Amino acid sequence: MTSEAPSGFDTIVGRPQYYIDFLDERMTIQDETIVKQNIIRLLDLHDGLAVIDVGSGTGADIIEAAKLVAPTGRAVGFDLSADMIAEARVRAAESGAAVEFVEGDSQVLPFPDATFDRCRTERMLIHVADPVAAVREMVRVTRPGGIVVASDIDGGTMFLNSSNKSLATALAMATTDALADGWMGRRLQRYLFAAGLVDVRCITQVVQNSVSFMRIVFSGLLQAMIDNGETTAGDVAQFWEELEKGEREGWLCSGVTCFTVVARKPGADQAS
Repeated sequence: MTSEAPSGFDTIVGRPQYYIDFLDERMTIQDETIVKQNIIRLLDLHDGLAVIDVGSGTGADIIEAAKLVAPTGRAVGFDLSADMIAEARVRAAESGAAVEFVEGDSQVLPFPDATFDRCRTERMLIHVADPVAAVREMVRVTRPGGIVVASDIDGGTMFLNSSNKSLATALAMATTDALADGWMGRRLQRYLFAAGLVDVRCITQVVQNSVSFMRIVFSGLLQAMIDNGETTAGDVAQFWEELEKGEREGWLCSGVTCFTVVARKPGADQAS
């Protein structure tokens, strides 16, 4: 597994397996499962609805949504990466779920106005150059009365249970700065409100990560910090040894806060 960090999913070309591994490992984390369950509950999916997942990745979430809107509904996975679309199509075919996959830019969605009853996006806006434009597009393609759910982490809430405070602080800052907008989580509610949505509310969930997942996220950044003389290989080795001990003994307690925002598009045609 590569040691590069997922600083932006626009850089996926040439290393898709790294991002596939990243997304699959996320699915093994219990708190991440809670976030996904919250999103499904807030979307209120049922037979006949049209739903889109903007930033669908490997397709896991839109595959689940497709099963809930079957047999007469429509499910669309939308992603910037051709590699992710290819992987998602394979997984959807294996699952038997009826899902359409479309490649493109979230800031310019290739769908007519009011196409979908439900729109979801998860851990995508944090990577987008113009998240306000992406939110506007998601609102545009949602029908009056439809529901939009956006979920993302906020790097400013990251916590690492390390005795090396300076290294942990520098690593959290480097991770946040490597993202297009590392403070996306706290901004979601404002973005959806500014886009004209109503009944906007936010649910927060602390996500405690596993060491194996943190290795995927942090190893490349830590190596860069070593190369730049900001830390030493010895300090990094001790950092991992301590976290692994915490995981074995039950006091790891390292993660980030996830913000999930749900809102409704106003209009007389209230979606059911």
